Formats: sequence, structure tokens, C-alpha cells
Amino acid sequence: MANYIKIKAIDIDGGTTNGSDILIGSIIYVAQGAADGTGSADTFSVVTEGAEGASVWTFTVTGKGLDWANQVISAVTANPGGVMAIVQNNTGVKISAISGT
Repeated sequence: MANYIKIKAIDIDGGTTNGSDILIGSIIYVAQGAADGTGSADTFSVVTEGAEGASVWTFTVTGKGLDWANQVISAVTANPGGVMAIVQNNTGVKISAISGT
């Protein structure tokens, strides 16, 4: 698995990250909907492991949660042992919000 994935700023609505790319590491779980198992076509969740335990990141992608989740999974598994893989967005939908715990 790649150590990090990058989501390019072009795939994120401008105000969400102020125009910067996102770099995510230590991914242990990716799925459509919420990390608690409730499905939503509008979101996908990424869980990361850190020194203080797991963090859950929820991304809003109107109507394309499953497609985005699958693209993140592809990026995570695409480059075994590599430093970074880039998520290739072919959904036509940008990330409109990001929340984390």
C-alpha cells in the first residue's frame, strides 16, 4: 500500500481547503457513507491510524460516495511500498465538504 494518498486541489471545491491539495496517510479503512456503517450516496469516509488512535474523515461528494470510495481504495492499493499515490477523480463531482474527528 502507498504510505500516502493525495487528492488534488482541482478535485475539491475552492473554499474547502483554500485551494490546496490534501495528503492523507496511515489509512486503515475506506467506505461509502459513514464509518459507523450507515450508507449515504453523498459521502465517503476515510479512517486513519495515528498516535492518539483512529481519526475519521468524512468527505461530501454529492451522489458519488461509492465512486469516490472506490477511487481512494484504488489509490491506496495501487502503489505497494510507494511513498504516494494520487486519487484519480473521474466522477465529474468535486469534494464539497470535509469533516473530521
